[in-house]
Formats: sequence, C-alpha cells, structure tokens
Amino acid sequence: MMPVPHKLLRRLVLAPVVILVDASLIVLSPALLLVATLASPLFGGWRPLRMVLIVLAFAAYHLAATLACLGLWIAGGFGLRTGSESMQRAHYAVMRWFVAGVYRAIVRLARVEVRVHESGAAEEALSKTGRPVVVLSRHAGEGDTLLVIYELLCRRDRGPRVVMHEALRLDPLIDVLGDRLPNRFVDPRGGDTEVEIAAMARELGETAALVIFPEGANFSAERRRRAIERLDRAGHPEKADRAREMRHVSAPRPGGALAAIEARPGVDVVVMGHVGFPTGLREVWRLLPEPQTIEVRLWHEAASAIPADRDERIDWLFGWWRTLDAWVEERRQTS
Repeated sequence: MMPVPHKLLRRLVLAPVVILVDASLIVLSPALLLVATLASPLFGGWRPLRMVLIVLAFAAYHLAATLACLGLWIAGGFGLRTGSESMQRAHYAVMRWFVAGVYRAIVRLARVEVRVHESGAAEEALSKTGRPVVVLSRHAGEGDTLLVIYELLCRRDRGPRVVMHEALRLDPLIDVLGDRLPNRFVDPRGGDTEVEIAAMARELGETAALVIFPEGANFSAERRRRAIERLDRAGHPEKADRAREMRHVSAPRPGGALAAIEARPGVDVVVMGHVGFPTGLREVWRLLPEPQTIEVRLWHEAASAIPADRDERIDWLFGWWRTLDAWVEERRQTS
C-alpha cells in the first residue's frame, strides 16, 4: 500500500478533489436517476435506482459535513480553538448528523430492519452518564462500523473513540474528524496500536465509549484460517483448537482489548454481536431487491467480573468470542 500523503497535501489537493466529486454527483443527479430508472427493469428489484439513491444520499451528507468542518475550522480561529469543549461538541454534532443521515438513508432505501436485543445491564451501562465504557464488537460485513457508531453516538449519546487504519485519512471527512476528535490513526505495519489504545483509554471522558474490533478486520474464511495458523505458530495450540471450533468469527487478537482494560481499571465492557450484514458489494447488489433484517445483541460485563491476571483475561476474551460465535450460529439457524 502506498503511504498516505502529507497532511498539507491532503488538505490542499485531496480534499478539494473529493468535494468536487461529491458536488458533481449532486449536480448530475437528475441524469443519474434517469439512467438508473431506465435500467432498473433490466435488473429486477429496482437495484440501479436504489444504489444510485444511496450513493447520492451519501455524497450529499458527505459534502455538507465536510463543508461544516471547514466552517468550524474558520470559526475556531483557523484551528486554534479546535480542542476546546465547545468545538468538540460542535464536531460531534456534525458527526452525529452525518452518521444518522447516512444510516437512515441506507436502512430506508435498502429496506433493512435493525433489531437490537440487549440485556438490562448493557442498556444501563450504555445509557447512564458518568462512566465510560469499552465496546468490543464483532467485525463482519459491509457497514457494520457505521452501525456501531450509530448505536453509540446517535442512540446512546456516547462519544465514540476509534483506532482507525491510516489509509482512512484519504477520506477528508474521516481525516478531519479523526484528528479533531479524540481518535487515533495507526499503520498496522509499523504503528504501535496497543500504545495508542491505552492512551485513548486513559483519556476517556464520562460519556465516552472506546470501540475495539478484536478480530482486526472483517471476518472471512481466509482471515479465520490465518488467525488459527498464527496461534499455532506462536505456540498456543489450545487457543488454536478453540479458534477452530468457532465457525463465524476469527480468533480475537487480545492486545488492544487488554491494553484498554489495563489502562483504565474499573471500566465496564459491552460486547456487541451482529448478524445479517452482506459480506461485500457483490452481495449488497444481490440482496437489494429483498427486505433484510440485521440483528444486534449487546452483553454487559462489569469491571468486577473481568479477571485480573493477563492470561486469564485472554481466556476471558476467547470465551466471549465463543459466545458470539454460538449466538451467530443460533440466529442463522432460526432466520
């Protein structure tokens, strides 16, 4: 992968190009919608029209949010007051508006029903103020990160903190919000992700939620296989055997989750599972004609229930991922 361009180049060259693309899509929307409408009978389920409407909705929200961030930069003294409490709230408001708008457009246009099941303890942990939480989420399917952020930011009024791949800086909106809000960008090839996660955990405010995807990337059969091989090579045959028993999740990498828990003693954990996301754009296209259901399950683990010993914590994390795997299997059998 090519290195991400310098910040100055991203702001002065890349951002205007992306803004121009968003604006061009909106200007050309009548023609795009006409072509999609004419082509839709050929594909069934109005696939082209639905896809074009989703793209246009994203472009409109993306353009407006990016320009709003530019306005906040100017209003904040050309970046001098970005770290102030009022500016942080303003940037979270832009992020909330963008995430909610894109999420609702996709759900409506793709005819997706999202069903959230949660324990009373999980609901209380996420809804009450005064205590930050660490959210450990399954990572599987197109758009699951949007769902996680929507659940925390829009439904629970939690300020999500996320460790993101450096390549996401190529999106000007993610780049700006990632920098101005307390997130971290890392290059997995050379960055120390665990150090960044620990730093974020220590900085958590009372309404914050630190989001970690222990699998590291969207689930696939190939990633599951590589995770098992990694455990074998590292001399953990028992954990490799446990990973082989899990069919729907990859073996979790414990470093990030444990770094957060160790850096912020006493923090509660919410485990998030979901099922029903398409595994790629080809499946998104295939599923568009039919109504879809995504199910979400939230569990709560009080800080007092998390083992103190590191090896026991690794077993604890693997135990939760086996619970996730069993839940996914159950939901797939009943759907």
